[in-house]
Amino acid sequence: MTSRAPRRLRLFFALWPSDAQRQALAELTAPAIAPVQGRPVQPASLHVTLAFLGPVPGQTFAHLAELGGRGGDPAVELAFNRVEYWTKPRVVVALPPRVPLAGQQIVDRLWEGLAPLGFEREARPWRPHLTLMRHVRQPPSASFGPELTAKTAAAAAAGWSLALVESSTHPEGARYRPLAEWPLG
Repeated sequence: MTSRAPRRLRLFFALWPSDAQRQALAELTAPAIAPVQGRPVQPASLHVTLAFLGPVPGQTFAHLAELGGRGGDPAVELAFNRVEYWTKPRVVVALPPRVPLAGQQIVDRLWEGLAPLGFEREARPWRPHLTLMRHVRQPPSASFGPELTAKTAAAAAAGWSLALVESSTHPEGARYRPLAEWPLG
């Protein structure tokens, strides 16, 4: 008789925009990425990662859902005002002008709860970003880095929730599915 290993889920905690926000963000950032050759991120996949966990045994899910659902997290306002190309992962991202304090508080709270579960915090500081394009074939020109409009910032500002998200890989790219979601504020 063979024993089956528990299913492993590839998980992360994220700030998750509403469907309407996600669509608005995609439409408002489209002109910024139009000249770039690569794979645009589908609107349904737009999010801001808070804590990447990687492959996690299925039985750990309940502990993670409990951690995410402890509540009391402040609302996070994210306004994206610029676009950058990141060389090593070959991605184009939208960035806020500064790290939002409320977002950093959530990141710190999550890692405080994740450490006793055996997860190791990444050494790099949290850098909130919205990935807009992956697999960029050729780096954009040196002048790349358009400013996003105030309209983009307004579309993204409020209404984010905290989500525990599963990532699965498919031929057309990664798909993200929130397994649990909690309102902020």
